[in-house]
Amino acid sequence: MTPASAIPFSASAQWFDRAWNLWCRRPVFFAGTALLMLALRWGVDLVPFGGGAFIFLSYLTDALIFAMVWLALSQADGGGGLMDGWRLLNGRRGRVARAGLWGLPSAAVGFLLLALEGPLFEAIGVALGARVAGWLMLGWIFAVGWICCTLLFGALFACIEAARGEDGLWTAGLKGMRAAYVGWRPLLGVWTAFVCGAALCAALTAGVMGHLGLTAIDGVARDALEYWINWPALFIAVMALLALLTPCGGDLLAAAEAGGQHDGLTLAAFGETAAVRLGMVLKTLAAAVVLSGLFVIDVGAGSIVVGALGLWLTGRALAKAAPAWGDSGASLWARWRWLVLTGLPAVILWLGVAGM
Repeated sequence: MTPASAIPFSASAQWFDRAWNLWCRRPVFFAGTALLMLALRWGVDLVPFGGGAFIFLSYLTDALIFAMVWLALSQADGGGGLMDGWRLLNGRRGRVARAGLWGLPSAAVGFLLLALEGPLFEAIGVALGARVAGWLMLGWIFAVGWICCTLLFGALFACIEAARGEDGLWTAGLKGMRAAYVGWRPLLGVWTAFVCGAALCAALTAGVMGHLGLTAIDGVARDALEYWINWPALFIAVMALLALLTPCGGDLLAAAEAGGQHDGLTLAAFGETAAVRLGMVLKTLAAAVVLSGLFVIDVGAGSIVVGALGLWLTGRALAKAAPAWGDSGASLWARWRWLVLTGLPAVILWLGVAGM
């Protein structure tokens, strides 16, 4: 499933150039929208209860903001304001907000892969040495971030599809993820640029921190510094993401549509193939967990066996549900019963065995 319409890695440079020109034309618009998003997230942090539920809510609000930005910038002169985007969403706000749920796969995949990092790389450290394991772990973290970044853009494209008139939540998500798949190469360039930017911000922060005395970062000042130190970099990253939305979204959605017409990358084929390959990945992770169990000494054999068996059975069940992933009319239960009947029980059992 490699479409001829796949966009090359070099497209990311063009996206950044167009995003920079767009930002230079409307810096106040992007700064204000970024501040709005961060203010909403900050409000979630202040809630003393129900953290998980309010984080879930943030997916819905983010979806609305990204859709508003897309519609505002898609006007003939590109000069629409955020409220213009809000008005253009009239009658579709609920569908767009629900499309934000497609951000959950990014969080789930990141949690799963990073949770497996410890036993896998401890085993590599025992077998090949700590230095090799350290370098491979850095590569693993980078790759996991790239996968999550690609899935995140897929969720953003799903919100755009909902804003453009797609009524089906599943269809909008498949269209968004198909666009992200078509653009995985330039999205790797986007992720690399974000990582380099984060490293630069960290170096600058370290230089500033090195000139502060201990009395300046003690007590209440230390708590405030720890809370706010990453927000300037996050503000810049959110502005960059907002500015990139129109250049990369327009190119990738058009390329995905062309792939569906000319390369056979229909939504049905894409959905079914995605389920099959995700099942294969889960089975591969199960084999990796078994192999790591031969070298890891501080993880019980029962935990290794239950975790590997759970991953393998979940992958097998997901592959069986693949036809439902390609059928836009399939029921919710047909698509997700593998998670309810296999995935969640495996997680609960693994947590119980690991806690013994």
